[in-house]
Amino acid sequence: MESTKASPPISRQNIGPLSFRARVPVFDANIGVGHAHDRPAPFADAAGLRAEMQRHGVERGLIYHRQGETISAIEGNEALRAWCGDGLVPQWVAGPGADSLAQLHALHAAGKVSSIRLHNTEACRVPFVAWIYGELLAWLAAERIPLWISLADTPVAEVMETLRRFPDLQVVLLGAHYVHSLALRPLLRALPQAAMELSRFENLGGIEALIGEFGVARFVYGSYYPRYAMGPMLFYLHHLALDDDALAALAAGNLERILGGAR
Repeated sequence: MESTKASPPISRQNIGPLSFRARVPVFDANIGVGHAHDRPAPFADAAGLRAEMQRHGVERGLIYHRQGETISAIEGNEALRAWCGDGLVPQWVAGPGADSLAQLHALHAAGKVSSIRLHNTEACRVPFVAWIYGELLAWLAAERIPLWISLADTPVAEVMETLRRFPDLQVVLLGAHYVHSLALRPLLRALPQAAMELSRFENLGGIEALIGEFGVARFVYGSYYPRYAMGPMLFYLHHLALDDDALAALAAGNLERILGGAR
């Protein structure tokens, strides 16, 4: 006979705490700041962003200005200066033109470049091909400056065909989604210097499988904030079957190593 005893009411006491903070140091590899042309930013200044980071236990963030993705890399980089410092590390955006490359050269000469981010090629309708971006890519490879490329904003076939021409270039592939599942393993095999940022890769068991095949060193935590929330992927990584050393590598150590390679 089935019991008619009522279930206890749901409460904080019987479901555990609803808050979350990281248990290892965290360096977010993918944060956009400032207003985009079609969407206002959640925070008007760095103080608001730092408060959001602190809420999740994120100590540092690699930041780029969203204006640089689709409107003007040069103007976005100029606007980024106001956001830097106190745990916010600048990432400069590269556009396809010679004037953008000249700006990046000047920033590098001033010792301010640890990484570069490719602008949104699809939105700007400029294909990611070597005959447009070859000078930029060759310079980055020679100076050992890592390049961030969004798979959400750049066709995967163009990423594969173009980057295979620059095998020494360190690349971080951003925003891989389940729609990229069939492409990721061939990409990572063909591009041995490539790492993968994990903000959108929500496949059940997918991250564990990739780490098992390629090793933890090729993956980094990023939130893609404010396109996505800062906390969910960080929470997910804390619940993988990983020891704290591997978690610390994903959350900060691998990114520190990649950024430290720039001349």
